[in-house]
Amino acid sequence: MSIKRPNLFNGSRSRSLHSNSTSTFDAGGSEVDLRDELDELFFGYKSGIRHGHQTAIRHLRRTSEGKPIACSCMNEITRDGDYDCSYCLGEKYLWDEAWYWTYSMYSASNMGLANRLKYMPSGALRVDFKVFFFRYDTNLRYGDKIIEMKLDEEGNLVVPYIRETIYFPQTIQKYRSDNGRIEYIAAPCREEDAIRLDSPE
Repeated sequence: MSIKRPNLFNGSRSRSLHSNSTSTFDAGGSEVDLRDELDELFFGYKSGIRHGHQTAIRHLRRTSEGKPIACSCMNEITRDGDYDCSYCLGEKYLWDEAWYWTYSMYSASNMGLANRLKYMPSGALRVDFKVFFFRYDTNLRYGDKIIEMKLDEEGNLVVPYIRETIYFPQTIQKYRSDNGRIEYIAAPCREEDAIRLDSPE
């Protein structure tokens, strides 16, 4: 006799954490609901064990045509921003930050995680990647940045909030499954491109 996990098979419906209603998607009785699986990983709403953590995404503020809105500090000639600007913090474009849940992990590199400090010959490159996983409805676009916040020992946000690391998504991959719907979003980021803030504001 085969054993099936409850709420994931036989027409299970995705659970939305943004509303009290469920989505209209029906899995058709045969496949795992990956949205539900990711929510379980993030929030542990069935097992009670949360593995996700909160992060922020810095969204570029855009015009109705989708073009980034420049900050008044941008130099008209060099097109550079002012790092002392209290509005854009040197981004040269205006932005808004919003909270999101994520699960992150290091991906494979050509040296491996255990050899991150190993001597590298001249001209050789070591590329380490960190991958952030987001829910299917996360509004992440190219030009946005992922901001890792300082967490305490229990995985909760430290208050007042402290920005620790800024990541530039190299690729925004929307993984699709049943009927072409988005199941989750993955954003690989190069560690060498990350900005670590010594004195976060």
